Amino acid sequence: MRTRHDLIQATLDVISAVGLENATVVRITHHAGTSRGTLYAHFPDGRPELLAEAYQAVGRTVVKTAEGYRSHASTWIDRVCAYLQAMLDLAAQREIGLFYNISGPQMVGMRRRGIGSQTSLDAITAELQQAQTDGHVHAGLDVESIAAMLVGAIREAGIDASREPAIAPRRLTAFRQLLEALGANLA
Repeated sequence: MRTRHDLIQATLDVISAVGLENATVVRITHHAGTSRGTLYAHFPDGRPELLAEAYQAVGRTVVKTAEGYRSHASTWIDRVCAYLQAMLDLAAQREIGLFYNISGPQMVGMRRRGIGSQTSLDAITAELQQAQTDGHVHAGLDVESIAAMLVGAIREAGIDASREPAIAPRRLTAFRQLLEALGANLA
């Protein structure tokens, strides 16, 4: 398990340093201090399998970061914004942010949501449902569909912030405004 973890971490380190295109098996194994044979012993399908595992590891990190922000949030809006803030933190690591938001899903042939997107979707849906029950969100809204669209907005904000870091605060402000609008004009 330790070697597997080291190879996944080496993959992320190499992507962060030289980008996905240059994250070769040779660079990864060199960084991990291991051999190609060891890599293939742990990841029989080689680089694609290793990248898929690295993608899932990043997703778990995003979820953990978001949960940390959520634990300090006092409103439903702050708790939903926690998922965007976690994504923006990731986007600050440009190459990893691009890998997670653009290249990773395409490369690993995602047929369903990854752990980060699915966990975010489930938590945001629950948060919106509770806000609706508490009368903070209009009762007529389809919160499940809105939650799915918010997860898409989070990914797009992550892409934008990875490409242009200075845009991150604007995306967070706009996301908050969008959430506030869900509760506007309650009678």
